[in-house]
Amino acid sequence: MITPRFTLHQDDTFLKIEIRAPYCNLGELEVDCDENKFYFYCKPYYLRLDLPGEIVNDDRMKVVFDTDTGKFTCTFAKLNKCEHFDDLDLITKFLALGLETGDKGHGTMPVEPLSNGKQEDIADDAVIMGKSQYGFGFALRADRDFMRISSEFNNIFEIDPCKTSLPERRKLRLQYEQGKFNVDHYLADYCDNSDILELISLKCPYKDTQNNTFLNFSDEDYDFLKNLSNVEYNLSKYQIKICHNGLLDILFAFCYGERATAFEGNVEFEWTITKLAATLGWLDAFEDTKDVFISAFRRGLIYPLYRHFDLLQVVFDDLKALISLDENCLVKILIKIYNIFLNGGNGGYVLNNLFIKDYIVYIMKWDKEMWRTTVSDVKSMNIKKEELGLNLEEIEEDHAYFQKLDLRADTSTDSDEDTSSDESTDSSSSEYSSDSETTTDEGEMPKEISKFIVIQK
Repeated sequence: MITPRFTLHQDDTFLKIEIRAPYCNLGELEVDCDENKFYFYCKPYYLRLDLPGEIVNDDRMKVVFDTDTGKFTCTFAKLNKCEHFDDLDLITKFLALGLETGDKGHGTMPVEPLSNGKQEDIADDAVIMGKSQYGFGFALRADRDFMRISSEFNNIFEIDPCKTSLPERRKLRLQYEQGKFNVDHYLADYCDNSDILELISLKCPYKDTQNNTFLNFSDEDYDFLKNLSNVEYNLSKYQIKICHNGLLDILFAFCYGERATAFEGNVEFEWTITKLAATLGWLDAFEDTKDVFISAFRRGLIYPLYRHFDLLQVVFDDLKALISLDENCLVKILIKIYNIFLNGGNGGYVLNNLFIKDYIVYIMKWDKEMWRTTVSDVKSMNIKKEELGLNLEEIEEDHAYFQKLDLRADTSTDSDEDTSSDESTDSSSSEYSSDSETTTDEGEMPKEISKFIVIQK
């Protein structure tokens, strides 16, 4: 059977379910409801929904079919008038529950449906952390069978997670980043920053709360959402923290890619996200939220085209604005990332199965208060240069010092040339004597010039 595209709409009295089924057999149409359950069948389409509130099948119920668009509009009265049904745009969460297959002895963490639909701390965090030392993917739960083909994606993953524990990944990553940091590139962007300043000046679309229509779901988005499996995630507090921080890491990389391309995107977008987010490229897992942004800032000064601390600060502000939006907006952004990976040429699509699809479904069902607490922590956070471990302040001070030396050396050279020009009218013997006297009168200036020249060498 085919799951049709559908959307949900409401007012104070009615719930409308619009279903697109252009190739149906109207002679086999069946529509019904039972409390919060909705059923639709019209061969070859089938849809069953678990709604967030109860509806009634009475004489106000009607079904209309538009032959031009192939769309059904099913209207039901709400049992409780004026009741608001939450998150109707997040249609995946209303599909019939699908069960994940578990880990079959290969994965890192099994997944079971929760009877009450809420996250519970069902396992001791110490046990979870012990089992997750070689975990990877969303909530460190990915199936290890995936790593049998991981060598095909060595342009994405820097390590084999089945052989490298989480502490080892962090240690190796920091060492590798330290060796990749290019002082010359950093100073070039630090000094010649006209293009970067132009990017910094751009207005962030996520801060315009009055004009967020670009974040509305399209028909293609609804097609994508209705094809996802509706899964309940049984995560410990430790895994939830890892999930929140991993999402922040991915979204920061996305925000950098957006601003670095003037919010237009380009063919390097996939590479930018996978490189900047250590959650993806290194399969790292962050328990501390600040470590997420220390990593993101470091990698933002090591890998992309524009490596400027002030640019990263503005990207951080973009992220703070983005995560302040509702779940619909976060899902919309993740769908965009999904399509970037799907259509990219670097194998990033494999990250969709490891991270992105799970994040999209999880966001629809997570504990909103826990996420709001994380958002509040992030919005009060600041990142300083000295926290990055790249000696940025020392590099900038040394650069300023040598710039002053260059300026003083140039000034002294110009002064010496002017003096020589004035004395050129004297005789050769007088010139020699005058030069000697000048040297004596001016003290150690020639030696200082010589010293500058030696320093410059």
